[in-house]
Amino acid sequence: MDNATLAIGIDLGTTNSLIAVWQDGAAQLIPNKFGEYLTPSIISMDENKQILVGKPAAARKTSHPDKTAALFKRAMGSNTHWHLGEESFNAPELSSLVLRSLKEDAEDYLQQPIKDVVISVPAYFSDEQRKHTRLAAELAGLNAVRFDQ
Repeated sequence: MDNATLAIGIDLGTTNSLIAVWQDGAAQLIPNKFGEYLTPSIISMDENKQILVGKPAAARKTSHPDKTAALFKRAMGSNTHWHLGEESFNAPELSSLVLRSLKEDAEDYLQQPIKDVVISVPAYFSDEQRKHTRLAAELAGLNAVRFDQ
């Protein structure tokens, strides 16, 4: 099955995110590299300036709060920045790291590249917040073909 026939959906959540594929008439959740369906929407930077996403980042939330970002989806559409060590990131940039991680998990699971996705957004999201979500998808190498509520 090629990406043209795959329907990929992403729930880019405030606390956790997940990705699914529509196959054989049903939605099938895609596990992350830890075998879990939920990926924490948390980013951290380690001592080697390597970006950590999800579970490894969540493990550092208490011990390295100055190098960890969470709840950044709430700032979509704003100019808020998070400083992870010496580097600064805005909400679309942080969200793109979560989306890229989900994309990589899906590509590993499906054994093929994915590009086009549907991303769920809250009904109350403004046009600017949707624009920032689309930017996050683009930064992750994804094409958000539609937003669902």
